[in-house]
Formats: sequence, structure tokens, C-alpha cells
Amino acid sequence: MKSVAIIGLGEIGSGVAGALGRHGGFALAGFDVNGEALRAVEGVVQGRPSPAQAADGVDVALIAVMNDGQTRDVLTGPGGVLTSANPPKAIAILSTVSVETILWAADAAAAKGTALVDCGVSGGRQALREASITSMVGGSDEAFERVRDVIAGFSDPVVHCGGLGNGMRAKLARNLIIYTDWMVAWEGTRLALAAGVPLDKFVQVVTASDRWVRPHMALVEKGTGLTDGDAGRDARTAAYADKDLQAALALGAELGMALPAAELARKRFGSVAGCE
Repeated sequence: MKSVAIIGLGEIGSGVAGALGRHGGFALAGFDVNGEALRAVEGVVQGRPSPAQAADGVDVALIAVMNDGQTRDVLTGPGGVLTSANPPKAIAILSTVSVETILWAADAAAAKGTALVDCGVSGGRQALREASITSMVGGSDEAFERVRDVIAGFSDPVVHCGGLGNGMRAKLARNLIIYTDWMVAWEGTRLALAAGVPLDKFVQVVTASDRWVRPHMALVEKGTGLTDGDAGRDARTAAYADKDLQAALALGAELGMALPAAELARKRFGSVAGCE
């Protein structure tokens, strides 16, 4: 049975604990500064009073805290994972942090003889309930093999994105798509509501038409343009986009609304369509 420590038992950490507990085959220990978080996973995770004690001698320690500062603190701060006389064999950082922090953590881990990978995750708590969160792993082949079965216990798929830092680079780029999608949806909805379209009707038309609109990654899966070098099609796509975005901006101006996402899209869509 492989031993696993989970440092940070918030939304992601507790979801990982639940998935690994349902999967079976793992002895789980954990730490969180919030006693309620520890109590919420009681019976699945053996709570410990510090990160060092939770990760002492385990096969894999999973770091699932909030930010860069917390990641650094739970690794090398007082009672940190890497302060133990018997540090874990491998560490996977699930927290969304800077690549700089990943490289720093890898150096700190290497000084203790511990392998380290970065493991960005995408999909949220519902995906974890089904052990279907997407994990993007960066690290050497050897380090990846040390953590693969643990990550597979809560993820599907597990994508080895390349060397150290590439998992986090992929996660940061993925989040860019998520948050800009949300911003654009918000801006479009504001425009519709200001123009007098009922919210429920607008939600209905967007949801229904989404089935027939190419997913965003289908647009660029063969490169950074929309098509396979069909210059005529690229130009037509750009022309349609410019016409429609110009009309949306005109409607916004009529209503006294700034539409910065639409303005940027109109400015940059030639590049998106592969025309520039």
C-alpha cells in the first residue's frame, strides 16, 4: 500500500482525499491549518499536527494549498514537509502557483533527495467526485513515474506535459481560457440585458447554439489559426467576425456601454483567423 500525505484539505485537497479513499490502496495522512477541514475528512485521512509529520517518510506528498507563499511555507517553513529528517520520496504540487515557485521547490526538494513534479489540475470538485479531474504534470520521466499511480487515483486523464514547470505552464494557459471565456460571456450577457433581451431567453439561445459552434480548441488544434492554411476561408472568417463585432460595438455605443472584450477581439481577430 502506497503512503500519501495531502497538505491542504480545502476544496481540491479534500476532493483528492475522497477520490483516493474511494479508489483504495493508499494510506492517507494529512494536514490543514483549519481543524474543520481535518474533521471533514476524518475516517479517510489521518490528521497530523504539521506538514512534516504528515509527510514523514511517505511515498508521495501532495501540496494543495492556496498560493505561492503557502506553498513555500508548507515545504520549508517551520514544521514544513522538507524539514523532516525523513522527507517524502516524491512531491507533487497541485496548487496553482508561479513557475518560479515550482523551480524553487524542485531545488529545495532535490537538496533533500526528494523528486518533485508540478501537477496543475482542472475540472474542480465535481470532477474529483468522479476521479476525472484533468492533471497536467511537469517533471522528468523518472519523477513522473514515482507519482503517476497516485495522480491516476484521482485523475483522468493524467497528461505528462514535459519537463519541470510544463504542467503549471499548461494550467496557467488553461486558466487564461477559462477566465477570459467567463469575462466574454459576462460582457455579452450585459449587452443583451441592456438591449432588452430577457435573461432566460438569452441563456436559452446561447445554450442551444453552443452545440453547433466549434469549441474554442477545435479552432486552433492544428496550430494557431482557424484553418489549415486556406487563405480564402481565413479571410472570410475574419471579415464575418469584423462585421459582427462592429455591429455589437455599435449597439454598445448606442446603449452607452463600454465593451472592452469586443474591442480587443475586433482588433486581434485577424491574427486569430490566421490572416496576420
